Amino acid sequence: METILSEGLLASHTLVDTRSPDDARHQIGQIFCPHFLSPKDKRAAGFHAVHRCSRQGAYSLNLVSYGCEVDIDPGELSRFFLLQIPIAGSAIVHCGKTSAQARPGEVVSILSPTLPTRMRWSDGCAKIIVLLERGAMERQWSSMVGRCPPAVEFTAGIDIAGAAGHLLMNHVRLMVESIEAGDISPHYQVRLGDDLMLLLLSSFAHSQRGLLERQARPGDASVVARAEDWIRANIARPFSVADIATASGCSLRSLQETLRREKGTTLTHMIETIRLEAFRARLIHREQCSSVTEAAFAVGLGHLGRAASAYQKRYGETPSQTLRRR
Repeated sequence: METILSEGLLASHTLVDTRSPDDARHQIGQIFCPHFLSPKDKRAAGFHAVHRCSRQGAYSLNLVSYGCEVDIDPGELSRFFLLQIPIAGSAIVHCGKTSAQARPGEVVSILSPTLPTRMRWSDGCAKIIVLLERGAMERQWSSMVGRCPPAVEFTAGIDIAGAAGHLLMNHVRLMVESIEAGDISPHYQVRLGDDLMLLLLSSFAHSQRGLLERQARPGDASVVARAEDWIRANIARPFSVADIATASGCSLRSLQETLRREKGTTLTHMIETIRLEAFRARLIHREQCSSVTEAAFAVGLGHLGRAASAYQKRYGETPSQTLRRR
């Protein structure tokens, strides 16, 4: 795995650091949920539980390791989904009727809250774990299909060798960067969690995937116009793509299909374009901002490095160059 997904992640966010299985079971159980935790070696030789955590809105980014081989049985998680990315060692994961052999750079696992789960982590296994609140995931799903169906239950294993897997890993790396960096807008970090939920729901196997496979009925050009107007009017406050769909009067899938048909673009690209246009307007007009950072954060561009790169690609100059020309 790339260095950004390493065991040094979240070093300043340590919540648990113990060599006692009982202490680990209690403390980590309070963070996630009550569970059974059993080291293979009953003497707990080599056991060293570490849990680091940074919470951002409806998700948290965690690093968890136990040092030695352990069996973990949380039953049903109930309140949240867990995306588990091994960065060292491996794990056998059983969730409902599906199983996965999770290995760094090959397979990650996702646990669904309504399915019984049990796992065996190998000696030296360490994982980056993204906790996604069930209620937030269900709200994202409802925005995509326009209604709330029965529980969404994922297939346990995700092969990250394909295009969707690469997108997933790149997105998690971006989430890591946003927490480790010191100049990221909190609203941007929250938005990354929303985007991860949409990526999981739209790209990977789950029990309700059939609803997405049916062609979404596109709306007319007025749907796109309403979406654009709403984004511009709300550019200074945090919002999700689900909010845009609601304001446009259609499901998220319908809005995405309408954009593809009417403008040959995606909702993500349209949002970025509108943000960059608003960013440039603030840089050009002296009374609207005093710095690049102020201008970027004011239009929802929370990651300064990526915002500057996208801006230069679009306008042929850096934000600082635009600001100096005023």
